[in-house]
Amino acid sequence: MKVTHKINILFLHGALLLFLNNFGHAGTLAASNPSPSDPNSFSAKVSSAISGSELAVKVDGAVCSFCANGIRKGLSKYEFVDANGKNKGITLDTKNQLLIVRLKKDRKPNVTKVFDSILKSGYKPVKAYTKGVDGKLLEHVPQNKK
Repeated sequence: MKVTHKINILFLHGALLLFLNNFGHAGTLAASNPSPSDPNSFSAKVSSAISGSELAVKVDGAVCSFCANGIRKGLSKYEFVDANGKNKGITLDTKNQLLIVRLKKDRKPNVTKVFDSILKSGYKPVKAYTKGVDGKLLEHVPQNKK
């Protein structure tokens, strides 16, 4: 791929992110008050999408495979991420802007590091989800840094 093609792709990707940040995200499944008993809520969809050995992160602006590559580069370095196998253990559901991180066996994720890494990649982490030992969905919200 020629340099001019790469620059054009990066420009278009940036323009897409700017558009989505200003005019909303088509296909986002965020609910104002997600109820675990509502099978159509975002929380219910996340709960059925992840296992106890995975972390899910709702990421605003992550809408393509190029986005996933940028996020994957930073996250795959952490000791709790199972980076073996396909996609270095990190997949992105672009329709729902949901990042799924496979965890190493018996390792707990450092959600703060995950949020920071996503921010450094140029995206906004909205909320993270893990499953507790009882199998219930736990929500983690990024702390606002001033």
